[in-house]
Amino acid sequence: MNANSPLVGGGDPASTVFAARVLAHASIAVAAAILLVFLGVYVRRVLAEGFEYEWGFLAVGIAAAIVYGIAGLAADLTGSAWLAVFAEGAVLFFILFIALGIRAMYHADHPTGSSRLLPKWVDALVIVGFIAAWWVGYLAGGEWTRPVVAVGWIGASIWAVFYSVRTTQAHEGTTFSALTRHLLPAILCIVAVTMTDLATTVAAVDQSAVEAVWLVGTVLVAAFLFNTAVAIRQQEGEVERMYDRTTWRQQDIDE
Repeated sequence: MNANSPLVGGGDPASTVFAARVLAHASIAVAAAILLVFLGVYVRRVLAEGFEYEWGFLAVGIAAAIVYGIAGLAADLTGSAWLAVFAEGAVLFFILFIALGIRAMYHADHPTGSSRLLPKWVDALVIVGFIAAWWVGYLAGGEWTRPVVAVGWIGASIWAVFYSVRTTQAHEGTTFSALTRHLLPAILCIVAVTMTDLATTVAAVDQSAVEAVWLVGTVLVAAFLFNTAVAIRQQEGEVERMYDRTTWRQQDIDE
């Protein structure tokens, strides 16, 4: 390949990064939307449950990922600063609600009288506290949301990873374990992206490196969310095959 090749130095780096950001945000929104639909079908049709507790937390967290993708996409296309602030907040609530959902799954099948590290009302307190703090920071000035987001990113990330490991160990072989195993890589990628972003506020980090980590991490998050959706669909398919008469058409009751 010679220096005159159109593939060598033939494009604007800024345009390339812009296109990559648009595709990354779009992939997050699409993957999260697919996951939310599949989760809803699985909970309603297979588990025959509602979205009152653990599934509700997960649904809100996935919806926050959709908001992040749409807000980030709109911010890229319009350059609006307030949309970028909303995108940051959506990342916070994605991690927070996914962490709460995984924690709820960990406690789901425990006996009623079993001890919990934190009571259920703490969940509502944490949610209300972060929502109130974020909105106060936003109304007081967009830059004041940054400390709230930073604290939330760190705390929720630790919480999510901790309960992901605990849930996988406690519910091995169940839907809870399978779902957590597929969500954990997405959480780890989000943690890597957010920690890299926070590192720029305390150290001189090359912005191109931060952008590269963000692009790779965001695309990986979208891939893992889609992978989780596929895993849920497979679980649903396995249950459907159990009740499909053609699965057992050659089986004898006396066998």
